Amino acid sequence: MREVINYLENNLIFNQKIILARCFLAFGALLILFFNDSYELSNIDIGLLADRIENNFSLNFSIFSFFSPPIAKTICIFILLFVFTGYLPQLSCFLQAWVHLSICNSFVIVEGGDQIASNLSLLLIPVCLFDARINQWNKEKLNPSLYLKNRNVFFGVYYFLIRLQVAVIYLHSGVGKLYKEDWRDGTCLYYWLNNNIFGAPDFILKFVNLLTLSSFAPIISWSIIFLELGLFAYILATNKRILMLFFFLGILFHFSIFILHGLISFMFPMIGALILYLDKNNYVFNYLKTLYYERR
Repeated sequence: MREVINYLENNLIFNQKIILARCFLAFGALLILFFNDSYELSNIDIGLLADRIENNFSLNFSIFSFFSPPIAKTICIFILLFVFTGYLPQLSCFLQAWVHLSICNSFVIVEGGDQIASNLSLLLIPVCLFDARINQWNKEKLNPSLYLKNRNVFFGVYYFLIRLQVAVIYLHSGVGKLYKEDWRDGTCLYYWLNNNIFGAPDFILKFVNLLTLSSFAPIISWSIIFLELGLFAYILATNKRILMLFFFLGILFHFSIFILHGLISFMFPMIGALILYLDKNNYVFNYLKTLYYERR
């Protein structure tokens, strides 16, 4: 037990992976707001809304309940852009969570990425609130004080619960597929990729159908199931190479969903979730930083 406490005392979670993940959560929402009409997104008539919000906390809490859709959209965009600066995380964490909650509460169509961004932005509020940095893009200064050690222990445990939230998402998705006969026999891929709404674009559909109509279809569907179950299983993994392998496999998986189904606003929150989940020691930020300086 003492070894666990010593590890938590010296394990810094207050590093740049927090702001990096928050930026991916914010970017998914920005794409929705930038490229869609505010009235079509919310479909809320302010006059009619007055009769609905009296006993509805979720609508009362939404930015789109306080302002007209264009103004609310503008406020949301400015808040999310402010998140990218990394400044004042103690304040921006509340504002970011407010935006994601407003999207879930007020938009006509909400998909899994919106819900994940909402959940994770709420869970990150305590972490950001006790972050001593003015700007989360900066490295936290090491301080051996007893307060910071106790803070690290508490938030080390709390951060594990955030990771558990992401792990359960993959567990639920993987186990849920096992109960579906079309996932077990591989036919699900053909039906989803040929769906007239969520199907693959025409220019790659012919190539995709060569796989989904072949004997490899069950192998592909079971590979997806094993990947999702594997992502859950590695919540306790400590090996850097294994963690980074599954991190890039997860990115490739969600990128393929974007290419085949067009769900780009789902991809970015999931990348943010993967950073929180698998990037234990700030590897992704350090790698991106190294690439940046090498290109300069």
